[in-house]
This record gives sequence, structure tokens and C-alpha cells, in this order.
Amino acid sequence: MPLESGEFTEVVLRGRLTDPDGPGRLTSKVETFVGHRVGASRWIVLTDRRLLVVAPFPRDGDWFDVVFDRREVSASRGVKHGDVITVELSTPRGRQVLRVPARLRTEAGRFIRALRR
Repeated sequence: MPLESGEFTEVVLRGRLTDPDGPGRLTSKVETFVGHRVGASRWIVLTDRRLLVVAPFPRDGDWFDVVFDRREVSASRGVKHGDVITVELSTPRGRQVLRVPARLRTEAGRFIRALRR
């Protein structure tokens, strides 16, 4: 995965980032209600400069589906629903919801703390 020169990875998670008003809202509600993940996940990478969502099938020179400047993203505390942790993010595209497995609690905590600095 190509990063910019001088950019370093801080936290890597396997989860899903969705817009609560977008096409993933039904899946998000089901996962929160049931407490289990449904469907595929993506690699979420937080670097010292950006928040990246890696594309499932990278196209020529386009490795990422979503790229946010890290300074424009803030995170709320994580809430556990069964074996899913949800973290609400404030981004330039509006509110987004990150859902990760509860077994990644430590990494989710590091992710939240890193965005609060």
C-alpha cells in the first residue's frame, strides 16, 4: 500500500466505515441491533496525516476508497453492542460510523485516542 513520503502508519483496523444516511444504514442498524458483524470489512488505516479506507480491489494507482485529512476527523468514544464496537466520526462528508469487532477493543481505543490529539 503506497503512502506519501514521510507518512507513517499509526493504527490499522479491520472494520467498516459507513454513512448512517447512505446505502449502508440498514446493515449498520442490523449490526447494532443483533450485535454481530454482517458482510465484508475493509482495512482502515490511520496515518500521521490521513484516514484511509483501502479498496477491496485496488484499481491502477487507486488504492483507497476513502481518504480524509486527519486534522478534519474527530472521533467519539466507542460503544459496544454485542461483539461490535461502533465509533461515530465527524468528517468533511458529515457523520460516519466505524464498526469494528469487539476483539479489536485495544486497537479501537488507540484509534480514538489518536484522533483526539
